[in-house]
Amino acid sequence: GGSATGTISADNEATWCDIFPNVPPDVYKEKVIDIFKRLAKDLAGDVPLKVINDGEVTALAAFQKIKKGNIMGISMGSSEGAGYANKDGNLMGWISELCYVRLDLNPKAPTDPWSKGAHTGLSHLYLGQRGATKLAVKGGIDVPDHYKFSHPDMKTIKHEHHAQCLKLIQKAMSDPEKKEQCSKIYETCGVYLGYALGQYCEFYDIDHVMILGRVSKGDGGDIMLETAKKVLLEEFPEHANIEFHTADDHFKGVGQCIAAAALPEIK
Repeated sequence: GGSATGTISADNEATWCDIFPNVPPDVYKEKVIDIFKRLAKDLAGDVPLKVINDGEVTALAAFQKIKKGNIMGISMGSSEGAGYANKDGNLMGWISELCYVRLDLNPKAPTDPWSKGAHTGLSHLYLGQRGATKLAVKGGIDVPDHYKFSHPDMKTIKHEHHAQCLKLIQKAMSDPEKKEQCSKIYETCGVYLGYALGQYCEFYDIDHVMILGRVSKGDGGDIMLETAKKVLLEEFPEHANIEFHTADDHFKGVGQCIAAAALPEIK
């Protein structure tokens, strides 16, 4: 899962989960940490359970699809989900929660409602839906005031306004009069992605990248990936051999759920 499941421990515990923002710490510890274990037991009894990060699902699904390793999986949805499968197609046992990696070193980079000013330029503000929605106005998108990035409603941990704003961006991409200006949003997101991969290559051996998530849907997603390739070629030529992979729009939106269900071998 993505932001709904949050950061998961090796024992399927919800270490941090966005869908319970107002739950006090003591209640969270009592009621939320083991929520996935209880859900599984209530729904299906004593069946095997493994809760896995959406980025890691993306990487494993990519390995199944292309039969090649050293894959970085990035899910660009509510936030950024990331995972990595090595040359043998196995996870590393790391917490590859790259959404909280600092990507933008500009001292004027925005902060976010999770770190509350303690950090700026974190990756999820660039490689999740907020990377697109913060550019909506500059991209010529007509949005209500409360969908503008400067509005307080867009600076909370809730994802709904950003999801609706992204839909307006995607709709504008189908309008011939708006597409040219709107495309610049996706070009900028492609620059974000290209530089992020350049940074990730400092820590991972990456030969392939699988991109999923709602931000990558449609013509805009194609523009984003082409721009990312150009960034690697011009700025990180030593990594220009990285191959990009994706899927159809339906799979981009919900494919991690399908892939996750198909991954385990039940014995």
